[in-house]
Amino acid sequence: MTATRSAWWSIALVAAVALASSATGLGNGFAYDDIPIIVENPMVQEFQGFWDYLTGTYWGQNRGNSLYRPLTVIAFAIERVIGGGAPWPFHLANVLLYLCCALAVLALLRQLLPAWAALLGALVFAAHPVHVEAVANVVGQSEMLAGLPMLIAVTVYLRDRTRGTLTVGGIATIVGCQVAALLSKEHGIVLPTLLLLAEVMFRGGRFPASDAATTALLRTRQRTLVRLLVVLIGAYVVLRMSILSGFAGDAPHPALEGLAMGQRLWVMLALVPEFLRLLFWPAKLYADYSPPMIPVLTSPDLRHVVGACWLLVLAAVAFWAWRRDRVIAFAFGWFALTLGPTSNILIATGLLVAERTLFLPSLAAVLVLAHLAVRVRAWAATEAKPSVQRLMAFAAGALLLAAVVQSADRQRAWEDNATVFSTLVVDAPNNYKAHHALGELFGASASWERAEHHLRIADSLYPGYDLLELSLARVLHFEDRCPEALGYYEKVLKARKDAEVASIGRAACLIEVRRLSDARSEALKGLASGFSSGSFGLILQKAESSLVATDTVDARNRWYREGKPWSKSDARLRVPVFLLKPPASLTSRRMPESVPEPGSGPGRDQ
Repeated sequence: MTATRSAWWSIALVAAVALASSATGLGNGFAYDDIPIIVENPMVQEFQGFWDYLTGTYWGQNRGNSLYRPLTVIAFAIERVIGGGAPWPFHLANVLLYLCCALAVLALLRQLLPAWAALLGALVFAAHPVHVEAVANVVGQSEMLAGLPMLIAVTVYLRDRTRGTLTVGGIATIVGCQVAALLSKEHGIVLPTLLLLAEVMFRGGRFPASDAATTALLRTRQRTLVRLLVVLIGAYVVLRMSILSGFAGDAPHPALEGLAMGQRLWVMLALVPEFLRLLFWPAKLYADYSPPMIPVLTSPDLRHVVGACWLLVLAAVAFWAWRRDRVIAFAFGWFALTLGPTSNILIATGLLVAERTLFLPSLAAVLVLAHLAVRVRAWAATEAKPSVQRLMAFAAGALLLAAVVQSADRQRAWEDNATVFSTLVVDAPNNYKAHHALGELFGASASWERAEHHLRIADSLYPGYDLLELSLARVLHFEDRCPEALGYYEKVLKARKDAEVASIGRAACLIEVRRLSDARSEALKGLASGFSSGSFGLILQKAESSLVATDTVDARNRWYREGKPWSKSDARLRVPVFLLKPPASLTSRRMPESVPEPGSGPGRDQ
């Protein structure tokens, strides 16, 4: 078979495995963060001008300034136009992007490994179950929109440097990839460090020495590339900071809130085995990784010893690889650089562990496995052990098939919110966020008893979390149990004095329990704080009219002499959200009648 024909067969095989692993998610709807980022985001629901996207935020105006990913939002808006709001174009885009990323991995690995080993590595990448979240959940599209240009840029750099010097076309491609990656997701900022890693690892080895003229041309073009990338990243940082009023974006995970860098380092050290498990043996996957399922340990513990031992082993292997095997060393460097932005060490992020953030770092594991296969095959050939080669081929085929089956099946766990959260409760019953999310979902369908059940479990697993207590307060409030709800509202307000929703809820509940003066005071405080004048104004009007009807004439006259602080002309009247039943758009959502029994499988009867 000719090299060209073999290459086309490799492309077809990788594409087939990528499709087999991901196409089962084409029928999924919107789930988890898809709802606020796509369904409820006006920047996606109505196509805007390019400048609006370039200066807008990822979560949309209703969610405040948080993250900056304009190209991702533009892609979502285009996909919404294509399907009229239906979810299938979003999922089709994810599947096609995943296929492209798998092929880009094949191209990159062919720069570092023999053709057969590159094919093996690309097949492992295409089938890897840890990629399911990035593909099955629509918002995972940002991982691939940023990852694809980064893979292309590193491949182009490796190709040009292997041939001798950087080409003008190669520089233009890398610069274009840098722009696309930066505007798709924040971790695109590490692309220059990946290029530097490749240069350091392979200079003088895989990158051959050249004559003086070629070397001078190379240095000139490398300096040009560095200047262009520095200018781009500088412009990106300035633009991002001007839009987000700072560099860091999303709120940190509740378990990381208020922790110093040293404490976060302890937390992440204990999670090292979890990262390794997900990369090399992802038998169990979860939609969320939160306490107490995931330990948050800020002081020394036995699990820190386990994590430290793994790090020492990895450091020893990296040191050996630096001296003996630069491909393995490159894999270690790739993992550290691509995981860095979400490692929670320099900057606290909104997650502890998330499968989608391992999309690019997983290439390191794939590269290590493929390169080890090269070494084992060479040893078996030298020692005349054909049985070892046959065993390797059989084991690789069996594991690959198992990975494809698991990935294809796992795609269906992201069908919709009901499937995601009920599956998570079964898979991780000690994850507080699983019960919190399912409780809120039951609450949205006015199933108060079930909502309270799961919210109380979540509160017992992770006590003191103010947003969880706010959810519980709302459910109790809707159940007309204001005496109980008041205690939770007050706990939330004690932790967050600016919690407008809790303040509105407390004021409305105070009216329900006939604490009219306290309700009036809460409404006045809310108005003075600049909160919703419509909601607090209506509560104030209700409190004052009730007080007038029940209080003395002197008290009534005293209020009128001081001048009423609010009137209908001050703001448009709006009924406070806690005095209304959930809108029909929420109550009509399909909800699980019960949590699936363990072993029933995600989404099998949805």
